[in-house]
Amino acid sequence: MAYHPALLRSIKDFNSGRYFEAHEHLEDALDDVEADDTTWQLFIGLIRIAVGYHKYASSYPGGERMLGMGLEAVAALPEVCNGVQLEVLRQRVREDLVHTTCVPQRIQHEPPRIMLRPLSHRRKRMGGEE
Repeated sequence: MAYHPALLRSIKDFNSGRYFEAHEHLEDALDDVEADDTTWQLFIGLIRIAVGYHKYASSYPGGERMLGMGLEAVAALPEVCNGVQLEVLRQRVREDLVHTTCVPQRIQHEPPRIMLRPLSHRRKRMGGEE
C-alpha cells in the first residue's frame, strides 16, 4: 500500500500548522478517491478537521462546528485508516471539543498532529537474503 500523494502533502502542512493548505490538498484529490468509500470518508473528515483548526488559528467563528463535523465523518472508520493513526487524531479532537475556549492557545503550544503508521516494506529475496 502506498500513501496517496495528496494525503502526504496534507499531513505535512497540517503538522506544520498550515491547516488551510492541508485541507486544500485533500479537497483537490476528492475526485481521485470518490470510488473508494473509506478513503473518501477519511478525506472528508480530515478536510473538516483541518478547516476547524484553521478557523481556531485564524480566530474565525465555526471552528467547533467544523471539528465536530470532521469527528463525525471519521467516527466509523478504523483506528488506523489508510495508514493514518486516526484514533490518536480523534482523541485530540474530542479533547479540544470539550475545552473549546482553550483551543486557540493549545494549538500554538501543543498543535494537533496527524501521524502515519509506517509502511512495511518487503525486500525481494536476492541470493537467499530478505
